[in-house]
Amino acid sequence: MLACNDIRAADEPFDDVLDDFVTSLLTAIDPCIRFRKAIGAPDPWQREVLESKDPFVVVLASRQIGKSTAIACLAWAAFCDGKQVLIAAPSERQSKELLRRVHEFRLADPSAPIIIRSNLTELEGANSGRIVCVPATDQARGFTVDLLILDEAAFLPDDAIAALLPMRTAAGRVLMISTPRGRGGFFFDTWESGKVRRVFARSVDTPRLANKVEFDRTYMSSIRFAQEHECRFLGGGMPLISADVLDASVTPSRGALSL
Repeated sequence: MLACNDIRAADEPFDDVLDDFVTSLLTAIDPCIRFRKAIGAPDPWQREVLESKDPFVVVLASRQIGKSTAIACLAWAAFCDGKQVLIAAPSERQSKELLRRVHEFRLADPSAPIIIRSNLTELEGANSGRIVCVPATDQARGFTVDLLILDEAAFLPDDAIAALLPMRTAAGRVLMISTPRGRGGFFFDTWESGKVRRVFARSVDTPRLANKVEFDRTYMSSIRFAQEHECRFLGGGMPLISADVLDASVTPSRGALSL
């Protein structure tokens, strides 16, 4: 059995060692604590994603709302558990940027696993944990992963998603997160299916983004604003009647006309 003196530095009070141990233990158990230590308090939707245990989670979220931060925290938590993580993004630049966000959590973690390999697209730990970030194409094969994260999934080709999904282990999890793009494709169909855990995150409902929302409301077209900030699935082109006009024409208190 390990004696107390074996874990206490000669000049460090035992209470401090115990506090550090308990903090490290709680951090390992709760990804939200990792988030708070590195970034600050998570938004409610971020907490929901970090605490979820569902095998398939789909997040419909506005731009600039903290998607990359939530992805990075979830990936780092899985890495610390010795799991294999694959993050697929629409482009190589985006995938590299996501790994940079992961490093923010690594640098804020005093109990981070020993890193044995680190480059622009991959992180590997002595604990067998591994994170690989790739651009999503139907050529991205050859991995077996415990956590598959598809960033901006609405913008990924359906063929690429079809090639990536089988990489998940039998007990693995999938997270798809994206802003909306049209009323079709794998992301839209999966969101509409109701067969997955759905998380909805809109910038218009996020107080810390109020200034940005009002700025964009002023200078964006109503259609682009509805898609980017209100997370509406809209068709392509310019509609004859805007979504706002259609919404305003509906009266919930009136029933259907009976003939």
